[in-house]
Amino acid sequence: MAITSYSTLKTAIAAWAHRSDLTDVIDDFIDIAESHFNRELRVSQQETSTDLDVSTGSVDLPADCAAIRNIKLLTSPVMELVYVTPAEMDRLADNSTDVLRYTILADKIVLNAASSTNIRVIYYAKLTALSDNNTSNWLLETHAEAYLYGALAEVFKYSMDDEQAAKYAGMVNESIAGIKRLDSYRKSGQSMFVRVA
Repeated sequence: MAITSYSTLKTAIAAWAHRSDLTDVIDDFIDIAESHFNRELRVSQQETSTDLDVSTGSVDLPADCAAIRNIKLLTSPVMELVYVTPAEMDRLADNSTDVLRYTILADKIVLNAASSTNIRVIYYAKLTALSDNNTSNWLLETHAEAYLYGALAEVFKYSMDDEQAAKYAGMVNESIAGIKRLDSYRKSGQSMFVRVA
């Protein structure tokens, strides 16, 4: 059976685990696997952007933000802002009105100065969680085995079968490494070489 939806994923997890008594907890295993993916994956399919108003000097991170790739001030020409740690931002505090730097405090993007010009945040979005209402996402469509192995690792942790849990944890980590490699290849293109006549 092909794994093409939330429903077929749940059926496959039960079948691979040889368990018919997990109906009430399979959703939890998928949720835990998604948390793992959100911590580990930073690939092209997650890249997105949004423009935000920073007239107060700070703004909430996008709700689905897993990690920021960069932030640009939408001036003409567009200017990329420099990330500094919160301690560095405190140390560099000045009365400048030029927006040059940003930091992250709690769940906010904080600039070194307020700006009437919006910023563009380019970031890696968390996975859209699978559910009865959202039956698929890019990861399930392209790498269903990652979901299967991730959920099975949790099934066997739940069952206290350390050997099988370790086996599937290794398999999901291999799958994640493969996804990252594939993304790296996509970004770098073919290697250049010199042809000798």
